[in-house]
Amino acid sequence: MRPTYEDLVSGFFVTAVSILLGAPVGLLWTALAPHARIDISAAGASFADGASEVFVAADGWFLGIALVAGIVLGLLTWLTARGSGPYAVLGLFLGGLVAAYVAAKVGMRPHQDALRDAAAAGQQGRFVANVALQAWQVVVAWPVAALGTFLTLVAARPDEVD
Repeated sequence: MRPTYEDLVSGFFVTAVSILLGAPVGLLWTALAPHARIDISAAGASFADGASEVFVAADGWFLGIALVAGIVLGLLTWLTARGSGPYAVLGLFLGGLVAAYVAAKVGMRPHQDALRDAAAAGQQGRFVANVALQAWQVVVAWPVAALGTFLTLVAARPDEVD
């Protein structure tokens, strides 16, 4: 039987890798999700197109990307740390939750400073803006997909778990 510290290291590693993937996933979300078009005029700022559709679509893109990230991480964890027992599961949950939060925060950052600067300077025109995550409940998609994938693989092949 392996010492507990190895299991803890595996759990920490799963958590750390999950969190480190949060920022790239957020940038992927920014690249793939639709952006809002903002018109800035002397009267103020307003949405140039159907704003509600953009917000719903951005949340849907985040959900899909988070599910894929969770599935991939669950599979990789099963391949590398399936013998770490509850520590890998805890790492998938905590790491996935924090990673999804990081992805949501990083994903709304691009274009934000340019839009603020333009609005503060009174610069008129049409600008691109990333939308923030509206349905924060979708951040649980990442850890749920990771845990679901990992536990499904463990249940399907219990003979391979230490």
